[in-house]
Amino acid sequence: MLIVNSIVFGPVNSRRLGRSLGVNLTPHKTCNMDCVYCECGKTTCLTNERKNYYDPDTVLKEIEEAVKKEDHLDFITFAGSGEPSLFKDIKKIVKGIKQKFPHIKLAIITNSTLLTDKDVFDAFLEADVLLPSIDSVIEASFKKMNRPEPSLKLKEILDALLSFKKEYKGELWAEIFVCHGINDTDEELTALRGYLLKLNPDKLQINTLDRHGTEPWVQPLDKKELQRIVSYFKGLNVEPVARKLS
Repeated sequence: MLIVNSIVFGPVNSRRLGRSLGVNLTPHKTCNMDCVYCECGKTTCLTNERKNYYDPDTVLKEIEEAVKKEDHLDFITFAGSGEPSLFKDIKKIVKGIKQKFPHIKLAIITNSTLLTDKDVFDAFLEADVLLPSIDSVIEASFKKMNRPEPSLKLKEILDALLSFKKEYKGELWAEIFVCHGINDTDEELTALRGYLLKLNPDKLQINTLDRHGTEPWVQPLDKKELQRIVSYFKGLNVEPVARKLS
């Protein structure tokens, strides 16, 4: 049964997560980055302020009602069109899901920027799968590609993710979104590989544009270009998710 409202959507059949019930913890395009490639469109509320956009009990009730209507779900997934860690009481939502639905795995798709916040760090430790995006480890490219809220500092974010991985007991699937002319150069890929070897994610997923992005100049890479990039990350468990590689 397809459910669509401001908080819960799906279930959808995900290439990565099977049958997944989506949970959107922020209003449409409320995020602390405005990525040039985002297929959900331009960020209309660029903020790094954490607050409850919905009543936490209402969120849990809507998830419970949606789960009751389904015979089978592989995942409950924090996703949608914004950054889930901007929801202040995310830890309460995570704990409620884990208590009510221990048979369903919890996945969190995140830009990982707020792992510097202890509350977010601790909440994310409870997830079964964390899917952080890491598009660049070079400040200038990070700003050009991800267009972050000005208070965000790339080094702090990268360090926090390394610290998180040391404590995390679930699976960490890192994702790189490849954008031609920004993070596909030898310099970028060498720097990314060095960082990812330290992080040692359970999976490294390579992606490129599938639908129209925020900026019209962002174009998908072709199969040959993507294969070249995948080859950079030998020694890691690389899993292409872009359809161009299918």
